[in-house]
Amino acid sequence: MSDGNFGRELLESGALMKRGFAYLAKSSGKVVAVITAIVAVLVTFTDIALTNFGTAAFTTTLLVMLIASYLIYFSLEDAGERLGEESEEYSSARQSYVAVRGRILPEHIASLREYLADYAAAELDYRRRNYLCREGYSPEDYAAYKRGASVSRRALRTFRRAERMRAVSLSPTMLLSREGVGGRELVNPELSRRVYSLLKLLPSTVCMFFTASVILTAKPNLTASVIIEGILKLSALPIVGFRGYSSGYFYALGAGCLWLETKTRLLLGFLEKFELENQDRYEVNLAE
Repeated sequence: MSDGNFGRELLESGALMKRGFAYLAKSSGKVVAVITAIVAVLVTFTDIALTNFGTAAFTTTLLVMLIASYLIYFSLEDAGERLGEESEEYSSARQSYVAVRGRILPEHIASLREYLADYAAAELDYRRRNYLCREGYSPEDYAAYKRGASVSRRALRTFRRAERMRAVSLSPTMLLSREGVGGRELVNPELSRRVYSLLKLLPSTVCMFFTASVILTAKPNLTASVIIEGILKLSALPIVGFRGYSSGYFYALGAGCLWLETKTRLLLGFLEKFELENQDRYEVNLAE
């Protein structure tokens, strides 16, 4: 087998695995339904009895299952999100965003900051107008309330809620960073990075503390009922795993793509406005 054929087969096998994982994420509901059906069959042909809540055996089993569920869910959620980021939809949105972000120059930052402040104010005004219209009031009614006019009790509640609305927090850092976190620019990220790292390590730390203290002994008389009981308890873990995997996958395809597209549209809007405002200046300089 030549190196070219081997490389091509390797790429094809990798693409096939990605398609398989994507299909698995999209079919997670069906997988959960199948597992549930299998559990229902097992339960149907066995005698069911609930253990006493609060006993040592129940508490220990519950603790093990909770820790395992958290670790499986968050691990597979992260894996599903990474797979979603490799999809064609996310890659296309990311490429468009990177291309637009590359057009932002250092001299644009001050104007971009003003553009975002104006955009946030306009967006707040739109949300407030939309809310008032939905409740049956006009902007003129709200303006009269702000001037001190007497209004009904229902209108007072509506106007106070409209008054509590706040503008979204937008900054050049949010639009120009890939993660898009943080509303302020002049903030040292070191503290938030350490807190985030500690939160990420928390499930593993709890698991390590538990595994270091647990003592395992083999169960005597592994009968069919004991095996079915174990399968029934473990059946919740793959369901949690599939839920986490599909959650991460569809987060990347949904909210992740939408956030990239939103940042792209905002940056494109700014560039068009900036170029239009500076077009006259450029023509004057060219004429000189």
